[in-house]
Amino acid sequence: MSSDAHLGGDSTPDPLADVPTECYEILRHPRRLRILEVLGTRQTRLDLSELTTELLERTTGDSSNGQARQEIRITLAHNHLPRLDDYDIVDWTDEGIALVDEPPVHPADISVLLELCDSENAERLLETVVDPVRMRLLLLLENEDRPLSIDQLAAQLGSRDGPLSDPNQAKIALHHSHLPALADVGVLSYDHDSGLVTRYDHAVSIVQ
Repeated sequence: MSSDAHLGGDSTPDPLADVPTECYEILRHPRRLRILEVLGTRQTRLDLSELTTELLERTTGDSSNGQARQEIRITLAHNHLPRLDDYDIVDWTDEGIALVDEPPVHPADISVLLELCDSENAERLLETVVDPVRMRLLLLLENEDRPLSIDQLAAQLGSRDGPLSDPNQAKIALHHSHLPALADVGVLSYDHDSGLVTRYDHAVSIVQ
């Protein structure tokens, strides 16, 4: 299996490189990405009803569906907006909802992930891919455009500051966690015998 979602080309750096690691959890749900897209596009404070309408129109093209409107409104009020507010990404008051002046996650930074939201497996893909190690791993494979060994990937991941700065720890984590997870959602192939990792054509890419 491979995803048909494309998130870019082959020359610019990881668009989420400056996003705080603790904010990645927020980016693992398609509706939160859409909320940031709407608020970034409108650049004004919206009330809950206006935001609900915008989300309906962008995802279904039909803002008159009462059942869908109610479902979105409930999840906004009881799940997504409180989380975004807790992370100081949006300002949610009685006067409405808006992005904070300098959000830690800006819509321009996450726009390359929005194509995943149109996938049948959007939530699963985002849950799996939106991770600082896995996005860096996919970027390495994209830039090389050829199979890399697990030793090569571990060495490159270990050359940077981050959760896998030690190559030996990186190799263990790649083998037991990151590579199997990414292979399971169809964005790469990991051959256990050869130790080679191949990013599928037409799979998820994280560069613009």
